[in-house]
Amino acid sequence: MSRESEKALKAMHQFLDENGAEDMSMDEVNGLLQKFTTDYNGKLPGRVTEKTAKTADDFLELAEEAPTKAKAEKYIKKALELEPDNMDAISASLDMIEDSTWEYYQKLSEAVKNGTRLMEKEGLMDGDSIGEFWGILETRPYMRLLNRYADFMAEAGMMGLAAKEYEEMIRLSENDNPGVRYSLMHVYAYLEQEEPALELHKKYDGYEETQMLLPLSVLYFKRGDFDKAEDYLKRLCVANKDTQKFFRAIKKDKLDQYVEEISSYGYQPFTIQELIVELMENSFLFRMVPLYMEWAYEKTRNM
Repeated sequence: MSRESEKALKAMHQFLDENGAEDMSMDEVNGLLQKFTTDYNGKLPGRVTEKTAKTADDFLELAEEAPTKAKAEKYIKKALELEPDNMDAISASLDMIEDSTWEYYQKLSEAVKNGTRLMEKEGLMDGDSIGEFWGILETRPYMRLLNRYADFMAEAGMMGLAAKEYEEMIRLSENDNPGVRYSLMHVYAYLEQEEPALELHKKYDGYEETQMLLPLSVLYFKRGDFDKAEDYLKRLCVANKDTQKFFRAIKKDKLDQYVEEISSYGYQPFTIQELIVELMENSFLFRMVPLYMEWAYEKTRNM
């Protein structure tokens, strides 16, 4: 969901609260929603500017579009002044720090701890909220912060901690709208943890997805179970028509020509583009298994 969509949802929730929707019938609430939609669409603002910005979200939007780092820092600072606990603003402030430094880790870790305390204070860490976090608008900034933390752990080689954070995100949001199950599967492959990997695949109905099948093949290759590694590789070839092309491009050192075809708006699913994005986003795993790439090329030549 875009920042603009989340802003609209926030405005809707505020409108409902201010008009006492909690004590209304469903028909009355629907009437309120219709009124909100009409009013909101009729008052949709133009592009946010420094003069029109009023909320923390407005200043975060300005920060995203800022032409210089100094300007971005200025807007992020203003967002934090308006909402010191705004986790999207806190997360944005981390973008101003080199992300491979100890300072970055310390500030990110502290931000996650503070975010967890805030979720607990708001009563969101128990009861009906657990498992439904992504469906609760107020929890999404926290989930994005957790995702950043888990990704950092993985890139820093702290795989056990990365797995713990990804697992926590899935516990909080079982539907896994952010898609962290794919990152978690690659961490399990790195750690050669067969049982958790298979349980994760089963939890999401054993979908024949590129981001599940490739790391499972790598996992079994790393464990020396080449028959199972080949089985998952065959399933990958069925699920993604460009699997052979992908390994051939790696072997022939021609992957760059396909990288250039990937749009900034996203990749094409079940194509070589999806495989390339997976390779780049989970480099911590694939850079450790050059022999797998050679083996997979040979195996897929005649599949």
